[in-house]
Amino acid sequence: MLVTVVTLLLVLNFYPAQAVRKLIINSKETELLERAKTFSATLEEFTTLTQENILVSVQVLDLDEQQRILVTDSFGSVIYDNSKVSSLAGTYALLPDIVAALEGCDVFRCRYGETAFISDAASPVMKGEKAIGAVYIYDYDTEQAAFLNSTRSNIFRISLVLAVVGAAALGFLMVYFGKRVGQLVRGIQSMSAGNYDSRIHLQGQDELSQVADEFNELADRLQKTEELRREFVSNASHELKTPLASIKLLSDSILQTKDIPRESVNEFLTDINEEIDRLTRITERLLQLTKLDYVSSNQMQSCNLNGLVKKITDLLKENAVHAQVEIENRMEEDLWVLFDRDGLYQVVFNLVENAIKYNRKGGKVVLKGWKETEEERRVCLTVQDTGIGIPEDELSHIFERFYRVDKARSREKGGTGLGLAIVADWLKNAGGDIQVESTLGEGTTFRVTLLAGPCEEAAS
Repeated sequence: MLVTVVTLLLVLNFYPAQAVRKLIINSKETELLERAKTFSATLEEFTTLTQENILVSVQVLDLDEQQRILVTDSFGSVIYDNSKVSSLAGTYALLPDIVAALEGCDVFRCRYGETAFISDAASPVMKGEKAIGAVYIYDYDTEQAAFLNSTRSNIFRISLVLAVVGAAALGFLMVYFGKRVGQLVRGIQSMSAGNYDSRIHLQGQDELSQVADEFNELADRLQKTEELRREFVSNASHELKTPLASIKLLSDSILQTKDIPRESVNEFLTDINEEIDRLTRITERLLQLTKLDYVSSNQMQSCNLNGLVKKITDLLKENAVHAQVEIENRMEEDLWVLFDRDGLYQVVFNLVENAIKYNRKGGKVVLKGWKETEEERRVCLTVQDTGIGIPEDELSHIFERFYRVDKARSREKGGTGLGLAIVADWLKNAGGDIQVESTLGEGTTFRVTLLAGPCEEAAS
């Protein structure tokens, strides 16, 4: 900061003073040379240079008596000198400027002292191509020097005030922005230490305030992500703990019961096997959710929705017969969608499996598929059941991980609370959408919207 202030002082003092000084010198040059040339031009009207002729010209031109004026002949002898103190008339004045003028040159020089501008100008008096004399004007100007010194003093005072004000403003800004930057740094350090509740409160509309706002938005997202992660870990631990506890209890019962009948062992082992199957399903669903976080749009391809729905309904036909549920396929022909094939299988399979699982005896599952307008390039799929339905206040939660509408019944039917979460994640990653309508005790309809894809047979 000190270097900045010193540099500012030097710049403010040097350049303006130099400009004023140069302006005064240029003005002096114009004034004295013009006066010397005019005087010499007037003297050129006479045949010879005499003191009388020169006096007449001085009176005609009304030359300033404050400036010393010399007129010499061609040899440098002074014919006229207006000085009343130390006249050089009758002597030789072989000054460099006069010698140069006698050689036919116009000459000007100016020197600046602390108290005066000392200027002199010389011009030849010509007759044809020969100089018959020279005019020399000498000026000692203290007024302009005083003006320059006053200007320099004023500039110094102004620059000093500006420098002090600038230094104070710079110091204030450094403290002000240093404090604000410090708040940002402390907030970032706090978040780096794992404190996701950290927020930065900066007033104003400057860039630092915008950075603070962006930081707070990022903190909100990280906090929400951390809360979801903790909830997910907690739910996953709970879901895994339940079948493990059952397996532990069942195996202890076998080990601790003496002379246990073979039928009881088989029954316990059957229950253990069911719990292992449940563990396997939970693990597979968790792996699927983890995989969804890394799904790339490059995996999207054209998929035949009709063929996939037929394959899944054929696969789940036995489950439907066992549950006494009818599956009805009302799909339009030639429906192609843009999706990951494994992901599309998971979406349709989970929806149809749930529609069978949570239906009632003698119920029905209806699958409908159709193509939206060509401009929208969308394909719709609905899975409608006549099952138990979902309470209205729980509809907004059914796509959350590990959420179950009827927890006891879901576990009884082997549910993990992850199926619909997987469906929602797949559709989100593929640019699709899912909506649900349900009436408690009457049934549920899931409406899936997918991006339309090109027909592979037509393309080939």
